[in-house]
Amino acid sequence: MAVFSSQLFELLKSYVLANSHLTRIEASDCKVLSVQISIKTNHTVSETTLKRIYGFALSKFKPSLFTIDVLSNYCGYKGWEDFCEKQDKESLKTNHENVDWNSLSHKAAKITNFTLQALKNKSGIPFNQSIKRNFLDKHFDEFLKGDYAATILTAPPAYGKTIALCHWVDEKLALNLTSDNSDIILFFSSNALMNVLISGKDFNDWLLALLGYTLEEDIISLLDSNKHKEGNFYLIIDGLDDHMFKNNWFQLLLDQLMDIFSFYQLHRWFKLVLTMRSSNWINNRHMLDYENHKWFIGAITDKQMNSNVPLFNLQEIKDLCFKINPEIQTQITAEVAGSFNHPLYFQFYYKQYKDNFSLNNIDHTSIYDLISNFILNKIYLGHHANEKTLLLKGLIENMDFKKREYDVDKLKVNSLFNQYSQAYRELLSIGFLKETNTSSDSQFNTYVQFGNSNFLELAIANKLLQDNNKVFDAHLIKAINQLFFNNELKVAIIKWCVMHAVKNGQLENISLLSKTDLNAKEKSELIIFLGDLLNKTYSLPNNAGTTVNYFKQDCSDGLFYYFLGLEFINTDYKKTLQTLLKFELSNHKKILTYTGLAITAILQLDMASLEGYLTKLNNFSPEDYQQFTISPLDCLTAIYYFLKYGMIKKDFFINITRFYFNPPRQNGYLNYTPTNDLIYLLAGFTLLICQKPRKMLRYLNVLQKLYAKDSEEVTSYTFFFNILTADAHFLLGELKELKAIHDTISELFKTKENSFTSSMKLAFYSLKIKKAILNNDYAAIPGYLKYLNQAADKSGNKFSKIFTITLLISQSSIIKQDPAFYKQLAYNNARILRECGLSPETFSRQDSFN
Repeated sequence: MAVFSSQLFELLKSYVLANSHLTRIEASDCKVLSVQISIKTNHTVSETTLKRIYGFALSKFKPSLFTIDVLSNYCGYKGWEDFCEKQDKESLKTNHENVDWNSLSHKAAKITNFTLQALKNKSGIPFNQSIKRNFLDKHFDEFLKGDYAATILTAPPAYGKTIALCHWVDEKLALNLTSDNSDIILFFSSNALMNVLISGKDFNDWLLALLGYTLEEDIISLLDSNKHKEGNFYLIIDGLDDHMFKNNWFQLLLDQLMDIFSFYQLHRWFKLVLTMRSSNWINNRHMLDYENHKWFIGAITDKQMNSNVPLFNLQEIKDLCFKINPEIQTQITAEVAGSFNHPLYFQFYYKQYKDNFSLNNIDHTSIYDLISNFILNKIYLGHHANEKTLLLKGLIENMDFKKREYDVDKLKVNSLFNQYSQAYRELLSIGFLKETNTSSDSQFNTYVQFGNSNFLELAIANKLLQDNNKVFDAHLIKAINQLFFNNELKVAIIKWCVMHAVKNGQLENISLLSKTDLNAKEKSELIIFLGDLLNKTYSLPNNAGTTVNYFKQDCSDGLFYYFLGLEFINTDYKKTLQTLLKFELSNHKKILTYTGLAITAILQLDMASLEGYLTKLNNFSPEDYQQFTISPLDCLTAIYYFLKYGMIKKDFFINITRFYFNPPRQNGYLNYTPTNDLIYLLAGFTLLICQKPRKMLRYLNVLQKLYAKDSEEVTSYTFFFNILTADAHFLLGELKELKAIHDTISELFKTKENSFTSSMKLAFYSLKIKKAILNNDYAAIPGYLKYLNQAADKSGNKFSKIFTITLLISQSSIIKQDPAFYKQLAYNNARILRECGLSPETFSRQDSFN
């Protein structure tokens, strides 16, 4: 009996395809092939067995003797032994005269086509719907221009390395057919190489035999001028990662691969191409002689991940969406692109919605749902689920959150890995964990890390929930506040905990979020997420029980007022406020919600929506508005009249005058409430529109005396109050007073820029522009305007942007100093107003304000 040879078996597989007149095989062909084999041989090789043989199903063992005998018989041989003997005889006949560049190209193409088909069939998104990656063309262009013999694509798992490479190989093969290109491409996946090691063969010997050479020969014989054509020989190995191999096989393969590289590297036609996980590259690059000038690494686009494979850019996401579902025009925001630029998450989403694919329905919870599904299937429902859970819990316990140390020293927890070795290997294989060796000549350093920040944040949240009996309550929030004070992971961890609470019937506890210590930006991110989560929960088709009862009541004060604030206004805030209307709100809360929606419409210059919200607000009775010290309806109506007709109703001024001459005090002060925070700022900005600076200052002085917290902490209210005060001083031309406020906010911005929401940043850069105008520092204005535009685009605040630009184009000094800049400003201003159906005269006529 002939010994099983993996290379001869690969050859037999290609003969089977040739006898079936198949150049490439797909999973659906296995059923037909099974029938053909049965008809010709009177023996059955099942569809499932054929799928295992051709890589469409997992196979842990080599095929049985019966199977390979039947396949050999199908190809015209008496059996496997006969097939092996005849191949050996054929190999002995092989010599330099009958092996040339063309025959080598033909043999390599067969292997490459098989590898391509197997990898394409494993693509998470059907390969014909995937896209070519432009970065790879640039990478290979640079590689081939230089005197390089080897290159690598390195990135974390599921970054799209394999599919990108398949597109490149496909294109190369097509060029060979349609042009004079004579490149030879020999393409393997690491799965094929495992069989080499199992058989005990040397990789170089196996490779030569596979290509039709005897062991005494080598590819260099093709340098004979009579046989060698102008072209490159590409040896490409995909997925060369140590987790795929047992024992010391990976190191053995690397040693043999480097022998091949060392042997051929001086020949310009030899090109070695590898793909591997970035952690594996870090751990083994010293073995690969990467500092050799013959290696081309390319541009490391993500230094933290040590990756030269970039994530999807916005255009690639659009192209991918179009290929998957060309019937739907996908409107993709930068935020959506930021969530789905990771090929892994895009793939998760595709699998969940492939029957009706579109990114138009994405919200801020979508990524969390996709990752939850991944964890459920790969960890909780997979093999060794208990061990994986305990292992992850042990890793989290060995982190120091206060010091932001999330990498765990392997030596420190080696006993944990010994105890749960199989679970550890599986978590490495799916990319949930990675192992990084950063040892130096003086110290051994190997760390275990989570595959990405999403996995880390979820694992931490699960650990905290387990420690708190899986309950979302005040104790859990207190623990998060203490462990993650001013920590970048805090918001994401809270989101995971909130998702757990919502999915497990703990909705009543969501109001406890008001106890989280978050800055304005973090809070804004959380409430947008929470709005989407509650909306999705409300819309579930089988909504029943506690969920129905939760929405059939007034929203608790703690949760409702958590949502309220001018600083939160951005393009997504409207959806969050609309979610509040799904509760059975009191009239007071309904008025506040519609007020928030109306303010959003004003800032977005959405006149149709503003008119709709004013109609809603006018339906409430006068008694409902008596609870407010200043009527929000009066403020909003005044702004509406300004935008629509270029005038402001006088009754608004009358009411404000009454307020600051006779404020409704209790115990000498105005009541400090979240409602008053919003309403007093709204009234202040309405006065700003009127361009009545002295009236503004009188109003603001009353608030300063009668409406102040004991704490000196800078809140969102005090921030916008200071902005209003500075605006009043600007209108009066008082540089000293404006500069004092500007310098205070600027100092805060230097230390806490990451706590500013987009609305706050817009206000800050508007203030910087006004200071520059009073200071005659016109050269600084274009730079400030650039940042203002970025904040305006992110927040959707066209109103403030228009006011600032109108102010700038009214400055004669700007017209004289930079006519081109002025012309562009005027054009942009007119275009935005025209798109919103508003008259430019409304913002530029100062006489209508007096």
